[in-house]
Amino acid sequence: MNTPRIARLLFFVLAAPLVLSGCDSWSRIKGRTSPPCPPVYIMADAAKIIKYRPGSGRDLTDVEMEGEVIAFKGDCVYDDKGGEVSLQLGFELRRGPAAKGRTLDVTYFVAVPKFYPAPGAKGVFTFPVTFPDTVDRIRVTDDEVSMRLPVRDKELIDNYEIYLGFQLTPEEMEDNRRNKR
Repeated sequence: MNTPRIARLLFFVLAAPLVLSGCDSWSRIKGRTSPPCPPVYIMADAAKIIKYRPGSGRDLTDVEMEGEVIAFKGDCVYDDKGGEVSLQLGFELRRGPAAKGRTLDVTYFVAVPKFYPAPGAKGVFTFPVTFPDTVDRIRVTDDEVSMRLPVRDKELIDNYEIYLGFQLTPEEMEDNRRNKR
């Protein structure tokens, strides 16, 4: 792995909480104040995934893919209709011995619980990841996703928390909770 890429990733991981919670440090340098962005959290129970091949086997030889949400970055802008939040998630993925090919699908969610149970409260996104030959562990970033929050008063944006994580089955969620203890 080359050093500039590691340095960029390290910056990405360390700067991500600052990007969305205190995005006005850059604007102060420029002499203007940025609007506040909503708080964003990687949901602990959905931050990791182990995908097994179909069937009852659950040992190392049955793993198709393992993954972790390792970072996010984002931005927000406002107009007279509310705020628009853009996010980009970073993942570390490992191709398991049970994977049938070099391309695997990664599915994750971005949710705003304040809007639950409306269908727009949660977006589910899937993107393909192709592992190069002889490489079974990679870090990838998905395309940017955007969502509109109908918030007229920018000061209320903290009430609109955003949660991120893998879209898990009930069994995968229970495994994560059990392994966390």
